[in-house]
Amino acid sequence: MKHLFIACLVTLGLTACSSEEPKDPPKDEQADCSRGQLEADLTFNGPLAGPAVRADGTLAPGRYTVSSTYLRLKPDAEGQARFQELVMPVGQALRSQPGLMALQFASSVYCNTARTFSVWKDDASMYEFVSGPAHLDAMSAVSEVSRGGSIVTHWADDEKGASWQKAAQQLSADEGPFY
Repeated sequence: MKHLFIACLVTLGLTACSSEEPKDPPKDEQADCSRGQLEADLTFNGPLAGPAVRADGTLAPGRYTVSSTYLRLKPDAEGQARFQELVMPVGQALRSQPGLMALQFASSVYCNTARTFSVWKDDASMYEFVSGPAHLDAMSAVSEVSRGGSIVTHWADDEKGASWQKAAQQLSADEGPFY
């Protein structure tokens, strides 16, 4: 169930197509809890997994579309419950999503954040998921689960540039919108 809980982050993370007005990141973000720095207590919810992941856990050589999310979760019971409601449809969509090559989730208790790292065959595959019903439902609910300052980014790269460290750099450099 925890894996499905975090799977929802991909839904929330690919909100770049959202029609909501962009918001600036909040001023209360702690220096050690920022989108550009992996959290000290970052816990990976399972290994990198997917059809492009080799037996040694590394990504197979190739060109990919890489996406990453930094989600600042709301701490209240309503936000947490709403986040849980979004999990099942997203998890089901991801299990059968064509073009998803690799996926990993991480979270930080100290920062109350969650991150996604997904690797896609190409932009078209990623956007096919983005335009699916589970993702569209989650996009419309992002303000109910994010306390602001959440962001998503994506870039084209090879297997060497598809890393959590590069994701943090890309998230830090991205100018928004913030959710």
